Amino acid sequence: MIARDRELLTRLGKVNASIGEVALALMAAQDGGKLPADGLREVGEALRTLATDMIARADEVNDGMPVSLAASPTATCALCHAEPVARPDQPADTAEGRFCGDCVARCLDDTRRDHWCPIDTLARADEVPTDA
Repeated sequence: MIARDRELLTRLGKVNASIGEVALALMAAQDGGKLPADGLREVGEALRTLATDMIARADEVNDGMPVSLAASPTATCALCHAEPVARPDQPADTAEGRFCGDCVARCLDDTRRDHWCPIDTLARADEVPTDA
């Protein structure tokens, strides 16, 4: 594993050393102020690949458990279980402290009459009666 970790850190070092040059190359390739989509995609995919490999290695080092889950079991959305909560600084009994921004937005945007999700239930529990 040491050789694999060194290779991962070497890749990170190369990215760090060349990111400024890559940004300058993208700026130089602008067409009328518009960045080239293919260049953006290439850089984004390279960064995503490195990030994915680093996160996978962190999970391996942490005995297979995602580091974010090891630090706090409520760090991920209670609905999708994939994204971090929108506001980790908020109490876990609030929508922002329990659900990710995407799930909250999907709930708020769904205007179907029969729509229901855990976010609605939590919001109703927090509502103050208007006739009091």
